[in-house]
Amino acid sequence: LDIAFIVEGSDSVGEENFNIIKKFLERVITEMNVGQEDIHVTVMQYSETVTLEYSFREIQSKESVIEKVKSIPYQGGKATNSGNALNYVSKHTFTPVNGGRQDVPHLVYMVSSSPSTDVITRPPRSINVIPIGITPNANIQELRKISQPNNPIILHSYSSLIEEAPKLVLQSCCSRKIWTEIPELCNKPMDVMFLLDGSSNIGVSEFEEMKNFVRAFIQSAEISNTSIHVSVLQYARENNLEISWNMPQETEKLVEMVQSIQQREQGPTRLGKAIDFVVQNAMSESHGGRPSASKVAIVIISARSEDTVEAAALSARMNRVSLFPIGVGNRYDEEQLRTLTGPSAANRIMKLQNFEDLSTMITLDSEFIKKVCMDPVRECIDEDGNKKRPGDKWTLPDQCHTVTCFPGDYTVLESHQINCERMPKPVCHSSLPAVKIEETCGCRWMCPC
Repeated sequence: LDIAFIVEGSDSVGEENFNIIKKFLERVITEMNVGQEDIHVTVMQYSETVTLEYSFREIQSKESVIEKVKSIPYQGGKATNSGNALNYVSKHTFTPVNGGRQDVPHLVYMVSSSPSTDVITRPPRSINVIPIGITPNANIQELRKISQPNNPIILHSYSSLIEEAPKLVLQSCCSRKIWTEIPELCNKPMDVMFLLDGSSNIGVSEFEEMKNFVRAFIQSAEISNTSIHVSVLQYARENNLEISWNMPQETEKLVEMVQSIQQREQGPTRLGKAIDFVVQNAMSESHGGRPSASKVAIVIISARSEDTVEAAALSARMNRVSLFPIGVGNRYDEEQLRTLTGPSAANRIMKLQNFEDLSTMITLDSEFIKKVCMDPVRECIDEDGNKKRPGDKWTLPDQCHTVTCFPGDYTVLESHQINCERMPKPVCHSSLPAVKIEETCGCRWMCPC
């Protein structure tokens, strides 16, 4: 692996923050297997121009690179010419004459906290670019264009560059395990549906982050007739099935369709209604659901639902739909998240501080995809988390449904609700019309005295 670090050294960074960037480089390189037969490293600083601080032609040892990094002087400069820096990388950095190896992957980490002051042309696809953007001034959309099909690492301060970034970089560059585990885990039919929050709680940029998350999942997972199919539902006051499993299940086409999704009506959050729609309609064979495929719904939640979720969550469990709720921010109701998974699958819950963290969860760590791809729990469990055996039958809290556990650990839900509106009214001897009596599990007709 040949890795190039390009770090911004403009006036807008300042010497104090530039020293933090150097400490970040030291920490990352210390943890890498740098060596002649292993990882090679080059370091560049850029602002108005590009300065090559350490090249691939120099001694490739951890000690040599770190010693040089410590002595890099802060360059300064009024411009942040990210386009010029990437052009330099494209034309010179990985060439044999500059010490680049042609038989290894080429990876670039670009640390930036300012929008580019020149035009950017993305390097060829043979060079993988992962920008590390530091907000509030980094242009996140610009960094996304540079990094496609990867996703940038977005940090909220320079201190995060020391606290969080080294681990994220090492996971993305040096854990080959990530790229070999996912295909092995996801080599079975699985129908995955994403539920995107389109309510008034969500701003334009937050909705785009949800789309980026879905795209990252599609690009990381195995999309095929024998593996994963993806669909997308947008929920708020109403439910809109944006992508069904009937649509072409090919990575590039799915990514294009996700990109074209627009936020619709921005009404209130009605999560219970959305999950009911998913279970009863969207996951049916008429919408492309495969009878032999496991069913998974990944639900992004940013606020408390205005309707109840208990019945919908129960319906999902009874119909073997595995719910993976992702709470983002601090306005969602944790109890509602726990209700969605049930007591036996609380480990499916994910909690994130920011919408930007959604994509990072996919691109820099395999744990989420591994969690989704693992077989759902094949056992009969009641609402209190108690395991049941084949032959056991129990009544749900609403007193209107019973569940029976069968051999093979699958359940059948039986409804005892009665809709008297579908039944003929009795003819009363008193010549008075029959009266409808509402009861716990429906209604019945009764003749008045």
